[in-house]
Amino acid sequence: MTLVQSIASIPNAFPNKLNTCGRLCLHKSGRFVLVSNRGHQSIAIMRVKDRGASKGQLSIVGYFHTRGETPRHFKFDNSGQYLIVANQDTDNVAVFNFNQSSGEIKFTGNEYRVPSPNFVCCCTIHDEEAPNQICYSSQVSETSETISEEESDGSTVSVIEKKKLEDDLARALAEVNRLQASISILAN
Repeated sequence: MTLVQSIASIPNAFPNKLNTCGRLCLHKSGRFVLVSNRGHQSIAIMRVKDRGASKGQLSIVGYFHTRGETPRHFKFDNSGQYLIVANQDTDNVAVFNFNQSSGEIKFTGNEYRVPSPNFVCCCTIHDEEAPNQICYSSQVSETSETISEEESDGSTVSVIEKKKLEDDLARALAEVNRLQASISILAN
């Protein structure tokens, strides 16, 4: 093996001995590499050069504060548009927009209190092929046309559809609780 490149994950002015890296991740586009810095409390984002003599090498896009301390883990959502960062020592998870053109991230304003988060997992909670389609038997569909409620926005939602959505939400929340319990067990 031959070393092709060595690149710092923190700015030169920050002391190396006060920082450790937490995670390394390649964006699904293959165009960006991200590294979490524990100590500098940042995500370093690097662009993968795709042309010329330096093809495949990295260049720094920037260093972005994680809105917490000790970024233990981070993950892109399934779309690759959002970056979710678990800050272990400040007990929070922060959500960032990821600019797939520039590689920069921007805080969305969404931050959640989570005791000592150390892993992020993005789970699909619906059928991705038909996310807005609700499937019922023909008997239920006929009933849903006759029983309906008017929502505040003027739209009409069947009582059966509303009940189905409430049941789906309850199942999703139960799954989230199950996953949190599993994560707690793993953390101990």
